[in-house]
Formats: sequence, structure tokens, C-alpha cells
Amino acid sequence: MDLKATTVLTNLQRGNIEAKISTSITLSFHEKCGQGEIEDEDLKLAEVVNQPDEDNHFTPLHWACHYGQHKTAEKLIKHGANPNILAKNFISPLHLAAAGGHHDVVRLLITHNAKVNQLDIDGNSPLHFAAFGNFPHSTNEILQSGHANVLQTNGDGKSAYHLAIENKAHLAQAVIENFISGVIS
Repeated sequence: MDLKATTVLTNLQRGNIEAKISTSITLSFHEKCGQGEIEDEDLKLAEVVNQPDEDNHFTPLHWACHYGQHKTAEKLIKHGANPNILAKNFISPLHLAAAGGHHDVVRLLITHNAKVNQLDIDGNSPLHFAAFGNFPHSTNEILQSGHANVLQTNGDGKSAYHLAIENKAHLAQAVIENFISGVIS
């Protein structure tokens, strides 16, 4: 506690001032989705839910999934967002949710018929992303969907299991091993 008081006093003695953030920052609809800050009135125009941004062609759902905004993703889907819409490089919302380890969002997307075997431009499926990132819960959600191709290889000829081993993603590796073991038993 004394250290904090001394540090504050020292900063004040130096003439440092507290930085203030402007409250007048305006976020785009896509950014609001990434922040989880959309309101029902933001969703009144149905066309906005599938409108891509200019950079990566991410839709609001891509943004929400990338940042793990479950409630926002749920609202967007309820208002007509397409869970299988592809952005630049064939990236789906499920790829982004899996890459971030957002297993609750992964489950939501799968529940709404997201394609678990959708390949990006490099041949990676959402399972590849989850395994590479060592996200066991996301890996499990994808495998338990009953539709995932665990043997799918990417453009480098590597399966999600190979990526998990190469990247020392031991938790995801164990989930895949348990899944394969259950399939062959």
C-alpha cells in the first residue's frame, strides 16, 4: 500500500497528469459488435447484420465471434446474421471463434448450423484453428458436433492433430486423442 502512495506522489511531483479518454469516440456498428455494445435499435435494419467491413470483409458476426461476444453473436443470429458467411480468405465466424478459444460462441454457431469443415484459403478448418491455439473446449465442441472431419488436412498436408503436436498444444492434442480413441473403440 505504501508503495502505491509513494508512486502516486512521485508521479505528481514529476508533473505527470492522469490521462483522460475522450468519451466522444464513435464506434462503427462492426466495432460495437466486437465490443459487445449493440442495442436492439442498432439491429432494426436487417441488412446491417450481414454487411461486410471494408478491410477483411468481416461481418458484424465475424467481429462478435472474434472477440468472444456470445450475447452479441446470439442477437445477430436472431436478427438474421448468416453463421456461414465467408470473409476474405474464406474465414467464417466459426474459424474466428475457434481461433480465440471462445467455446461458448463455437457451440452457439454449431447449434445454428455453422459448417464445421469449412476451409479457409490455406485449407484450415475451425478444428485446425482450435487445435493450433490449444483450446481444448473449442476443440471438443467442434468434435462433438458429429460432423467434424478429424482427418482433414490443410494446404501443408497437416491435420489438426498434427498441428497440436507440432505446437505443443497438449490439451487440444489430448482432446483429439480421446475423440479418436472413442471412435475406434
